[in-house]
Amino acid sequence: MGFFDTLFGRQKPAPMGPEKLFAISTAQVALEAEQSLKPTNTAAICFKGMASGPFTQMLTEMEQLLKLASSDDQLTVKPYNDEFDYRWFIFSGADFQALVTALHIASQTLVDNGYSTTLLFAVFPFTSAQGHEMYWMYNYKRGTFYPFVPQTDSHDRARARNNPEELRLATAMKRELPVEPELERWFPAWGLPF
Repeated sequence: MGFFDTLFGRQKPAPMGPEKLFAISTAQVALEAEQSLKPTNTAAICFKGMASGPFTQMLTEMEQLLKLASSDDQLTVKPYNDEFDYRWFIFSGADFQALVTALHIASQTLVDNGYSTTLLFAVFPFTSAQGHEMYWMYNYKRGTFYPFVPQTDSHDRARARNNPEELRLATAMKRELPVEPELERWFPAWGLPF
């Protein structure tokens, strides 16, 4: 923090990092038992890309590390660039705990290499007993989770959200997850790449 920041009372928010990601591991049991939500065997991390040699090199090494870690065919990783030039690592596998661990490895690698500000969110898709999609989003900057429930799916052109269901899920899961208390920070993620 600089001199003028101190003088004018401005503070830089401390990045929360990926540690709280592991809360979804224990919450998954409650999500299945109490909310009838099953994980879809996928999860993803989204971050802002940078046009620099060191960042590109770090991503290449991280991709190799993740592929090596998933070489037992229990877990697969697929890099993806979306239309807004955001970078994704999409993980697939039947073991939910392994998915969470892989997301933690990816995000911790970015943090350890000085790119914590590029981290945007992690997403954990679930399906209800009726077959509807819903997502638990993890905001890296806040260290909190929030539900995202589209009316149909994340590719819905009308971009309608099921706000009552989002509020119900957040209330039901407050004991299990650090839920984001400020509703205006429950950002939707339309057009998810899975």
